Amino acid sequence: MTDKIKLVTSKFSPYGHRVEMVLIEKNIPYEKQEVDLQNRPEWFVKDAPLGKVPLLYVGDKVLFESIAICEYLDETFPQNSLQSKDPIDKALHRAWMEFSSGILASSFGIMFAQNQEQFDLKKAETDVKLAILEKHLKFNPYFDGEKFSLVDVCFASAFKPLAFIDTKFTLEIFDLHKNLASYVEGVITRGSLHKALPKNYNEIFKAFLERKKSHLLTMSFSL
Repeated sequence: MTDKIKLVTSKFSPYGHRVEMVLIEKNIPYEKQEVDLQNRPEWFVKDAPLGKVPLLYVGDKVLFESIAICEYLDETFPQNSLQSKDPIDKALHRAWMEFSSGILASSFGIMFAQNQEQFDLKKAETDVKLAILEKHLKFNPYFDGEKFSLVDVCFASAFKPLAFIDTKFTLEIFDLHKNLASYVEGVITRGSLHKALPKNYNEIFKAFLERKKSHLLTMSFSL
């Protein structure tokens, strides 16, 4: 594989973070360019079918959608494989990767809530998804035991924002999910995620909540 790899993302994108985690975990050389999604450049609008990050430029091809990009990278670069070779396990992992995106959507629903009613609804929706995940899986310490895999990458990027608001606003989201909480702590402290996050993550997060006029900001917090 000799084509140059370029990741286009934004500082706050969990979907971009998961792609960058894969690049880091697999030691793939890459260039990164960050865009301001509040002021999208013309070239980005032209290249992004859905108007979203991340994009991955591979030679003259442009890939989009984070899970598709992650799977491409793992299949193309054999070192430090992040996927099972077993078709059944691989399919199950793929399903739970999609589930992780659902958790991420519910988490952002909490952040987007404009009042207590919306907040309570989205928090309850998130709790249902966490209960499903904890019921169906046994973490030891990762999704599939000792080996960190692509599904863990997806859950790490999905749980980071949720764990952040849980801590900063004392939401007690994981109090009823102790087994899951242990897993979450393990994946969100992974070195590759730490490297993918911007150094001013707290400030970016606060600015995002302020821009969205999030109901969270009416609560006691320590950003």
